[in-house]
Amino acid sequence: MNQSLPDLDRFFNPRHLALIGASGTPGKWGFFILLNIIKGNFQGTLYPVNARAKEVLGYPCYARIAEVPDPVDLAVIATPAETVLGLIDECGQKRIPNLVVITSDFSETGAEGAALERAVVDKARGYGIRLVGPNTMGLYSAHSSLHALMPPVEPLKGPVSMFSQSGNIGTQILAWGVDAGIGFEKFVSSGNEGDLTCVDYLQYFAQDDPTRIVLAYLEGVDPDSGFLAAARQAARKKPVVIFKGGRTQAGTRAAASHSGALAGSYRIYQGVFRQTGLIEARTTQEIMDCTKALAAYPIPRGNRVAILTRGGGWGVITTDACEENGLVIPPLPEAIVRKLDRILPRYWSRNNPVDMAAVVTAEPFMECLAILAAWEGVDAIIALGGRAHIPGRNSINPDVAARLAGSADLLKQIGAHVQAGHKKVLECIHRLIRETGKPIISVTLGPQDYHKESMEVYQLASYPNPERAVRALRMLVDYGRYLSSPEPTD
Repeated sequence: MNQSLPDLDRFFNPRHLALIGASGTPGKWGFFILLNIIKGNFQGTLYPVNARAKEVLGYPCYARIAEVPDPVDLAVIATPAETVLGLIDECGQKRIPNLVVITSDFSETGAEGAALERAVVDKARGYGIRLVGPNTMGLYSAHSSLHALMPPVEPLKGPVSMFSQSGNIGTQILAWGVDAGIGFEKFVSSGNEGDLTCVDYLQYFAQDDPTRIVLAYLEGVDPDSGFLAAARQAARKKPVVIFKGGRTQAGTRAAASHSGALAGSYRIYQGVFRQTGLIEARTTQEIMDCTKALAAYPIPRGNRVAILTRGGGWGVITTDACEENGLVIPPLPEAIVRKLDRILPRYWSRNNPVDMAAVVTAEPFMECLAILAAWEGVDAIIALGGRAHIPGRNSINPDVAARLAGSADLLKQIGAHVQAGHKKVLECIHRLIRETGKPIISVTLGPQDYHKESMEVYQLASYPNPERAVRALRMLVDYGRYLSSPEPTD
């Protein structure tokens, strides 16, 4: 069980930060971490510590932590494992309350490393020190611009906080967030969890006001850690998306050698996730897909979906995906059909999915969206083909390019018209979501640059194919169903 409720604000928002093992030598972790802290524009005071250097990367360097002139809120240790025990004494005598131990070669390596880890943690607790790690890739905080990370990732700032029992996976997700337009508030690589555990981070993020969505990569937890109660309380406050590593026997063995985690039975974990309302992502891609949807859309009130498509085949595929994921595609009532009749060709499908029969301009698309969004019989809309291709943009054949040279101005005008229509569609979707409280999920079937733009500029998630959109929507529906269920009384 946890020693006490930790003050994690001092980890994520330190005023005075010491990096023990800071280095000016490229290739050393003390160099990369120091460089990341500097590049991140840390808002507090930074004190590099290295006995063999007078200055590193333009900062004066201190030989020992005791020589740092000011009180230190947080110290990051990036020196070999055999030095850490002695450094705990130095930090304790300096009255440093919090440590991040980057160093590996502890319990993840076997019995000898586990004994050293226990000694480090016991000594830290004797001084009242709380500890992240060991064997961690560090932490990040948007509020204090703290990039105390090993890899050179620069996350976007946003509403998502994450704890990860794999530093590599966690920092990769931070990097994917940049490509997807998803910003992060806080991140911690929990490492071996010798002291602070995933339960501490879950409880903290659940109470942290700037954090709207929690992500987690989990390999295993101690059965007596209180994870179930913490998960249930957190999921009632905000969505928690979790990815479980070590689902197979081979994966369980890999988790033990990676982070020393107690992976346990995956079926038990699945039961815990369902019982506590955690949103399980089954693939790393689903982590990002679901997070985008949670950041962009309201939680749907039910599982009824309207589908709007420019082509019938994609409507069929989307309908299949919805049915396979427990989403209902209700038939259109006559009143909705009559409204759509005024917009669409006489040969349109007159059913849900609504096939626009190759009408490609933006205005009818937006009019149909407005009608479907106002329909009380559905809780969400999936809109396919909202982004049109720009004619002539991708012509790379030199003969074709030569023949079209005289039409360059015309093609530019068409491209500008298409772009203007695209902007109108995004603005329309954003407005309809605010007015109706329903998610309207865009499936572009087009250029990939659209997805980052729609998220960063319009706070709208979009997906390149219907299967990914449907799966993300289903996870939102499942979470909504959990929130509407009675809270347990035990």
